[in-house]
Amino acid sequence: MIQGPKTQLNWPGTMSLDPATGDLYVANDVGNSILVFRGTDKGDVAPTRVIKGSKTGLSSPAGVFVDAKNKELWATNIGNSSATVYPLMANGDVAPIRTIRSAPLGKVSLKFGKTQALVYDSKREEILVPN
Repeated sequence: MIQGPKTQLNWPGTMSLDPATGDLYVANDVGNSILVFRGTDKGDVAPTRVIKGSKTGLSSPAGVFVDAKNKELWATNIGNSSATVYPLMANGDVAPIRTIRSAPLGKVSLKFGKTQALVYDSKREEILVPN
């Protein structure tokens, strides 16, 4: 169990584990961040990495997915109706390498619902986001 003030957890959403490193990625909704912990962490521990800041495009991230094959991290954002993609080892205020939006930036659009998961279908080569 990971809990306590050092964790920076604030309404955590989904989690995804990197099978190669054991790193645990957490969508931190109210904290507008992605927190990364070691898979062996316990108690009140600080994350090893934090993706957060104005360049990230994160806005109430609710879902994360580790794409181990492409070494990318996907996040779904309910605050701005987007999915953002980062290098798997991203840290700090880093811009996404790709963004999928439901409308141009700054335009009112239909929004993704509260996305609780994000998966990659390797047979169809599609990213699936439930709505």
